[in-house]
Amino acid sequence: MKIKNILGRSYIELTGCIHNHTEYSYDSRVPLSRIINVAKKAELDFITINDHRNLEAAHDPAVVMEKELIIICGVEINDPDNNNHYLVFNTDKVLKGKSAREYVEFYRQTGAIGFAAHPLERRASKRFRKYIWTDLDNDGFDGMEIWNFVSEWIGKLKPSFNGLWFILFPSLFVVKPLPEVIIYWDRLNSSGKRKSAIGSVDSHEEKVKKFGILFKFLTHKSLFNSIRTNVLLPSATEITDKTILAALRKGNSYIVNHKMGNPYNFFAGMSSGDDKSIIFGEELSWKENLKIFYRLPCYCRINLIRNGRKISAKIDDKGFFLIKKPGNYRLEIFKWGRAWIYTNNFYII
Repeated sequence: MKIKNILGRSYIELTGCIHNHTEYSYDSRVPLSRIINVAKKAELDFITINDHRNLEAAHDPAVVMEKELIIICGVEINDPDNNNHYLVFNTDKVLKGKSAREYVEFYRQTGAIGFAAHPLERRASKRFRKYIWTDLDNDGFDGMEIWNFVSEWIGKLKPSFNGLWFILFPSLFVVKPLPEVIIYWDRLNSSGKRKSAIGSVDSHEEKVKKFGILFKFLTHKSLFNSIRTNVLLPSATEITDKTILAALRKGNSYIVNHKMGNPYNFFAGMSSGDDKSIIFGEELSWKENLKIFYRLPCYCRINLIRNGRKISAKIDDKGFFLIKKPGNYRLEIFKWGRAWIYTNNFYII
């Protein structure tokens, strides 16, 4: 947790890892107590648990007794064809056997918060199936994963060709979000639907035996230092699972590949020089001299995106972009040629 001053406003910044699986999920065997200890050692402020089709983790003694780490227990559900994976929070209902349109609408109506998981995956090997969002017009969700570590990693994996390297050095192969996911997200926002973006790890922990040696890879420990979502809360806000989820839903957050460096003094905000300023996920009426200000720990390439199109770029560690007309604006920041930070949108009306 850090306190940041952004254009005269004080915020609490929390760093967290979204989309984790535990022993309560059919595809993981990792005790929740171990995941919590690893998360605390990684200095995370929050994690989310999204076991497949159940909410059992919420009743685990390790969750009930934990006082330092904020553990947000949700669920990951899917349709009968095992597509349209959906991360759901703020609910005690687990729907099974329903179509994606049915459960997206049900959770929206009941006040739950939902994110489309790994919506447009790729696969380099036919050995691994894709779990995609099959109906792109089914967009009643609050937001979507635009960067999922395991999804990108397995999308490039060819076991007989590069498998050993992928096991030994997984982070080398996670470079940036898939372009088609970014295009889909931008298209929804440009149509006025205001969908927030999250980054996730999708951690399960995997094992493989090679040359008589058992390798553990994609462990929670390694993934907790990869794709994170950092949340900004006004400094007077009580830090709870509810306030974190509200910020994620609104887009008061940004996605960072922590493996590329700690964004300890990164900030971005928008102001016209008067008393009014905004952060990601907020809106402001357009006026003359409106600027997006930014600061970074080192020189990086900063791309300014308006309504899904890059309109300007700089190599700098601090500065601003002048905003000349209304639209949805966000920043993409690259370090050493690799994606580092993706912000949610500033909405200029």
